[in-house]
Amino acid sequence: MASLKFPSLPTLPSKPISNHNFKRQLAVTLSVGIGLGLAVAPQLAKQRRWLAKNLWEAYTDEKTRRSSSGYLWGSLACMSLSAEVAHSDSTRVEPNTGVSFPSSLDETKQLAGVGVRRKSIFGLKNINVYAFGLYADEPSLKEKLVDKYGKQSATELKENKEFYEDVIGNDLGLMVRLEIVYRKLSIGSVRGAFEDSIGSRLQKFSGTENKELLQRFTSQFKDDYKLPRGTKIDISRLPGHILQTKIDDKEIGSIQSKLLCQSLFDLYIGEDPLDKLAKEEIRSGLASLLTQ
Repeated sequence: MASLKFPSLPTLPSKPISNHNFKRQLAVTLSVGIGLGLAVAPQLAKQRRWLAKNLWEAYTDEKTRRSSSGYLWGSLACMSLSAEVAHSDSTRVEPNTGVSFPSSLDETKQLAGVGVRRKSIFGLKNINVYAFGLYADEPSLKEKLVDKYGKQSATELKENKEFYEDVIGNDLGLMVRLEIVYRKLSIGSVRGAFEDSIGSRLQKFSGTENKELLQRFTSQFKDDYKLPRGTKIDISRLPGHILQTKIDDKEIGSIQSKLLCQSLFDLYIGEDPLDKLAKEEIRSGLASLLTQ
């Protein structure tokens, strides 16, 4: 019977490791380990972004860099690289604006797709007003629709118009995040844009103008609010067809109305969307979420 052969162990160094080399190897090992640990932990997205930002700021400070040994910065670079790789894997960038959206929020909200809202100025030029990402609450989506559509493939669902009508009309968790990219956007412009776009949807779904309901929604955007570039507006459908609006995580109002919820999300995944390419991406993302 042939004898088993095991790989030989690495030969230990004949000379003891110097104190300087030991510190260098220890720093590299610990830094890479910490960086990789941050990279594989999805719940540490905020820590990854903080780490990458602060490492870069420290490295670009000449005084700090000169006072630190080279091997330390090499180790920190490993941490920064791990953090940046993990960060890129956990976000989706809207290509027209460069705005990035987290792939998931609150553990259950999954990003279905991203897009951009453009506005024509005097028919001569289109400007990017805001980037948007649409999120679906995965457990809620499956609870409401898996019995009806669970046997279809993602490819079949993507072409199923009724599926998206059910997504818009059912009491399941959806959220659209808007991030302002136009520096001169006023809160009055936001009110006016919603009056036009949502107003037409209210009439589409109900057959009447519903001016009172529209005014209840648009009046939430008061003149006191400023919208500098980077401002985030989250509009969510909560259980019971409650449409909640937040600006930079501060709630500015909630309205219970199935019609209003339908009208809002029809802007992004309905038949006449604000961004046609985004609609296709979002529909594909929703189909994948339901079938995965």
